[in-house]
Amino acid sequence: MNNIVLINEGLCIGCAKCVELCPKKILYIDVKTGKCKVSDESKCDRLRGCERICPVDAIKII
Repeated sequence: MNNIVLINEGLCIGCAKCVELCPKKILYIDVKTGKCKVSDESKCDRLRGCERICPVDAIKII
């Protein structure tokens, strides 16, 4: 369960803008679902760049 990086897969369009932006490289697009996933949220820098770049507001950092 994610406690830092929340991804609304219902909103995610799999554009990968967040994946390209993430300096910690913890975001990826799942090949089966085509949706963004988090590999290790404990490494999140919490700067919210992924939140700002997501065109559909599918990512929230808490």
